[in-house]
Amino acid sequence: MMSISELPVQRLVRRYGSAQDRISTVGQSVTEHSDRATLMWLYSAIVWLTIVDLFGLILALELISPNLFAGVPWLLFGRVRPLHVNGVIFAWLSMMYWGALFYMIPRLTGLRAIWHEKLAIWTCWGWNLWFLLGILTFLMGMTQGREYAEFILPLDIMLILLWTSNIVNIIMTVAQRRIKPLYVTTWWALAAPLWLGADYIIGNVIWRPGAVFGNGVSGALPTSMADGILNWWYAHNLFGLWLTPMLLAGLYYLVPRITRTPLYSHTLSLISFWGMAFFYTGVGHHHLLQTPTPGWLKTIAILSSISLLIPVFAFTINILMTMRGNWEKFFTNLPLRFGLTGFVFYFLVNVQGSFEAIQSFNRLTHFTNFVVAHAHLALLGAFTFLGMGMIDYIIPQVLKKPLYSAKLAEWQYWLIVIGFLGFFWALTIAGFIQGQAWLRGIPEVNVIPFLRPYYMGRAIFGAMIVFSGAIQAYNIFKTVTTDTRHSLRMELQAALPELETIA
Repeated sequence: MMSISELPVQRLVRRYGSAQDRISTVGQSVTEHSDRATLMWLYSAIVWLTIVDLFGLILALELISPNLFAGVPWLLFGRVRPLHVNGVIFAWLSMMYWGALFYMIPRLTGLRAIWHEKLAIWTCWGWNLWFLLGILTFLMGMTQGREYAEFILPLDIMLILLWTSNIVNIIMTVAQRRIKPLYVTTWWALAAPLWLGADYIIGNVIWRPGAVFGNGVSGALPTSMADGILNWWYAHNLFGLWLTPMLLAGLYYLVPRITRTPLYSHTLSLISFWGMAFFYTGVGHHHLLQTPTPGWLKTIAILSSISLLIPVFAFTINILMTMRGNWEKFFTNLPLRFGLTGFVFYFLVNVQGSFEAIQSFNRLTHFTNFVVAHAHLALLGAFTFLGMGMIDYIIPQVLKKPLYSAKLAEWQYWLIVIGFLGFFWALTIAGFIQGQAWLRGIPEVNVIPFLRPYYMGRAIFGAMIVFSGAIQAYNIFKTVTTDTRHSLRMELQAALPELETIA
């Protein structure tokens, strides 16, 4: 049993994370790393998360009241939606991932910093400018008119150049490593950016520019069917070849690091890596099962979607076995809790995706809000939870001081957990209502009134998610601008007599 003398230590653990995670915070690390690029990318990601979430809330409100912003053309649903979706993927998640990579890779390769830190900083400035231009073009109605590929050609070219800059930085850092064996996180760090670069160039049909400023034809293949097939190959591989690999890379780093436990199995990490690389590229076409696409393509999509469970289960088992004996840290370490919550949602979204590849189930859910819920289970449930955990872990480590407020971080966690679960189930139930009604031949115009309560729930729970992101932004801002090291030191000194009494 615990003695009363342990209670002050427990309070410190709950507030600042486990003692072993604070080693580099209260003391001096063995190697002084240079993390200016990391901080700049992560700070930018936090700002963009707050902004793109607000645009998401605007979309939710417009579903309740379509004329809410009537007369304001730049807030039309069709203009705001691509801004929100691309903002989540390229501004929030991608910038967070790059910041995390610039933190993890030097530590995994035995280097002080990435190969060219100034290049990474200038690339970050360019990335922010690129997405700012993206916001302006979207709100002005300038788009290629292809889902997930709406950026006009000049911005496509700009992103490819910025992406290439970061790829070179990562490759050169690994090439100069002092630790020769490559940890699994480094595999993903090398592979995923290259995969995404190829996916983006092919998916946006860069070789067919059409009208430079976008007219609904720019960036499309000659026939609508061919373009639809390519479009969903590209769109789903944004998830499978970039966002998902980076989630695996982050968890493979975060879980062993915080628990101070070696990764359970090198073999399972190999299965998850090569299985993901082999199976994921054919998954996207399960979104086209109800279209006149070739039968062989649908068969590949179904088989790939189900086979994808092999690397998913390999990764899941690897993380669960690494956590064996360490589950108390789930309750005492907030970054780990964020990461593992994202891990659970990652597992669920892949199982759900396999069900979507079943023809009968796909017929029920296709074109409904169920698919919207599925997309948010990945982008918001899996990736965003991990991103928040990585930020709450990395920034205090770099600044060598704890978060400004553990209570605010707890509020941040529970707001987004409750908000997301309510958001997800509101959309899921709405999707089943739509699907059942359509199968019975009920016109959509008669179905919409029944969806209104669920759209209202979506907006309410969505507001909680926005508020959670704002709390993190405030907490990080105060962490950066406030000296929290003194209060931590005083609390540790006060707890020392109690520490000595623990048997």
